[in-house]
Amino acid sequence: MSFCQDVKQEVMKTPLREFHCRNAMVYAILKLSKTFPQEPVVFSTENKALAEEAASMLAELGAIVDIRRDLHRLRADTEVYTVSIEHENTRALLRDYYHLGRSPLDWGFLEQDCCRVAFLRGLFLAYGSMASPEKEYHLEINALTPLFAEELYKVAESCGIRFKVARRKGSELLYLKESEQIEDFLTLIGAPVSSMRLMEVKVMKTVRNHVNRTTNCETANLNKTVSAAASQVQDIRFIRDTVGLSYLGPELQEVAELRLKNEEMSLRELAANLSQPISRSGVNHRLRRISEIAEKLREQGTGAPG
Repeated sequence: MSFCQDVKQEVMKTPLREFHCRNAMVYAILKLSKTFPQEPVVFSTENKALAEEAASMLAELGAIVDIRRDLHRLRADTEVYTVSIEHENTRALLRDYYHLGRSPLDWGFLEQDCCRVAFLRGLFLAYGSMASPEKEYHLEINALTPLFAEELYKVAESCGIRFKVARRKGSELLYLKESEQIEDFLTLIGAPVSSMRLMEVKVMKTVRNHVNRTTNCETANLNKTVSAAASQVQDIRFIRDTVGLSYLGPELQEVAELRLKNEEMSLRELAANLSQPISRSGVNHRLRRISEIAEKLREQGTGAPG
């Protein structure tokens, strides 16, 4: 299974509970469909859970939905699930309800922050792809037209994600190539484990390059450094994105900012680069305090979506 499929599987493990959020996700899938409502096929996916959730949501609206399972034309070992609505009158009702076609987005479905996140979730699950981070940092969503690309950009921007736009084979694409933006996007749509995996790959690459420029080190020490740095960066970003780094106080904030800018640095190097250098153990103590603060904020639900 590819990294992209792993991400989508993880997202689907956390179902959307509120109707308005599920509705926003289905709206994204229908709005960006190349065939629906003119033709019965809504979309095709290798993710069975996504096909079933979309079908379940459409059934709540009164639609009779068909899920067909096929073998992928190019890879006989991959199953593809096609979601279709055969009844023409039902397609017409859904077209009117969701204001489908080439019209602008209906922001009435996206009034709440959680709905905009669900909308982005649906876009990525149905029309998104990403490369394995071992090869490159790249995530993209097919936005079809310039009009949709502009509006989808605004939806993502309202959630703190800034896509770039490009054209390929007559379609507009929204894409991310910065690892931190991809990590933030994956966390936003419900794939924090995959985000952490990407972060670890990035830190591993950075540390390896740093080690190659300086000296060889034992694999165990390298893995320990990578794991610790990735965990520290994740905690610091969580604090930054919820209550702000100023919440930490001057001493901890300086260490946090230095770690974010220098993920490859050892504790000794971090200590030496502070405005008032301290010992390696002193830096380690401050980083532990930062992690404890992040954990308490998580337990309190700070920054959790409503």
